[in-house]
Amino acid sequence: MEGKARHGEWLAVAFWAALGTAIAVAAWRMDRLDHLGIAPWSAPGVLPGFVGVLMVMLAVALALRLRSGARAQPQPAAGHLRASALAAVLCFAFAGLALGRGWPFQLEAAVFVFVFTAAFGAATWRAQGRVARGVATALAVAVVAAFGIGALFEQVFLVRLP
Repeated sequence: MEGKARHGEWLAVAFWAALGTAIAVAAWRMDRLDHLGIAPWSAPGVLPGFVGVLMVMLAVALALRLRSGARAQPQPAAGHLRASALAAVLCFAFAGLALGRGWPFQLEAAVFVFVFTAAFGAATWRAQGRVARGVATALAVAVVAAFGIGALFEQVFLVRLP
């Protein structure tokens, strides 16, 4: 089973590296809107480009960790693929389906961060017998992150949020 688990971890590395690369390349190819006098930091594609590059960097960090022999959790290969798929579904649901469809941005971001954190932390919280503490921490992080992300978009990237 060890070999299959390792194979799943390497598939997760490849998946996140490929997705991050695709996002970074697509962001790089976007029009900078120079002809409209758009400030470089508020040009379309800047934030997705940073996110894509960060995804590749984290995939490389995971690859280096795997290469050193470290493992985050003993999981079968399918577990890593399921976790990666769940993360992708949650991200696409937030960005593609929920965002800008009625709720204020900060509320949508807080819900997303909370659901994401709970989805990946619940098993650990149960194992440690700290479910209430985990939920409270996830909720606090979600609220702080939502307002921090909102401020970043409005103040730095000059994006009007719904």
